[in-house]
Amino acid sequence: MSTYSKPLGGFSLDKLAAMLRGSSTVRVVDVMWVPTVSALLIVASGLVGYWLKQPWLFAGIGPSAYMIASAPSQETSRFRNVVVGHLAAIAVAYVVLLVLNVHSTTALLAASKLSLPRLWASAIGLGHLALVQPQLKAYHPPAAATLLMITLGLFRTTGRAPLALMGGVVVVAVLGELLNRLRPSRAR
Repeated sequence: MSTYSKPLGGFSLDKLAAMLRGSSTVRVVDVMWVPTVSALLIVASGLVGYWLKQPWLFAGIGPSAYMIASAPSQETSRFRNVVVGHLAAIAVAYVVLLVLNVHSTTALLAASKLSLPRLWASAIGLGHLALVQPQLKAYHPPAAATLLMITLGLFRTTGRAPLALMGGVVVVAVLGELLNRLRPSRAR
């Protein structure tokens, strides 16, 4: 058994090769599309953020990239839902932190434990996001991670951070739309 054919959790390159052997190009594209596009979307957002020294890549964007690549025809994966969904999450998180005066509370990572004000801000924020997104007709579940990152204090809602977060979302949404339009017809 070669180094490349050793199983990783039941998966091996030999199994992948056997599965694809004799398959059409469309079948190969179908198998490789989601992992490749997901990774490309993350790399694009990350590189822009790296270059600008801003948090354009963050945990909430990973599920969005995966949804865009794996289920592009779903309403929740469409450009408008992705962008407006994350924008709503940032806005709701900001308002909840402001109303509950949680800005001065130590962030989760700095305290190494969750404070009650941040817990309440997270719960109330998520509840409000679940009310706001349908009203905006922009339901996008991964945006809940963006809200939690803000309410837990992982990102500030001041300065350029909210713009950087939205920049990452827009890069992923635009590039995802373009890549999905370029995708060859799916195998039947």
